[in-house]
Amino acid sequence: MIVYFDSSSIVKWLFDEQHMDLARGIRNEAEIALTSLLSFPEVMSAIYRAWKEGRCSKSHMELARDEFLRIWLDFQWIRVSESLMHQAGKLVFRHGLRGYDGVHLASALLLEEGGDDIDLFFSCFDRKVNRAAKKEGLMIH
Repeated sequence: MIVYFDSSSIVKWLFDEQHMDLARGIRNEAEIALTSLLSFPEVMSAIYRAWKEGRCSKSHMELARDEFLRIWLDFQWIRVSESLMHQAGKLVFRHGLRGYDGVHLASALLLEEGGDDIDLFFSCFDRKVNRAAKKEGLMIH
């Protein structure tokens, strides 16, 4: 299974929270794991915020950060380009998305457009983004 992971899915691998088992299961099934380079600062920010907001201890935050740095190297990264940004902007208006959500969706759609009959699974834990991904023809959970 080829899976595009947005940052909301990756964060669930690092913390015990709702839907973590589903996110981890998808990760374990993925033959190829892809994400945008923009996931790096997004996930690092989520890890830091979890500690600052008191949702985890400092030691757990540090373990989550170190685990993320370790698994980051296992991803194939989608690089940001001018055309990708334009597509993301169109998706923002078409579906009422936030900026980075548009980038994640555009990144996944770029993969699907460029692949020879690949079955790309889009792993995201944001309902609005998932609705948009489904409307764009992606497989979601």
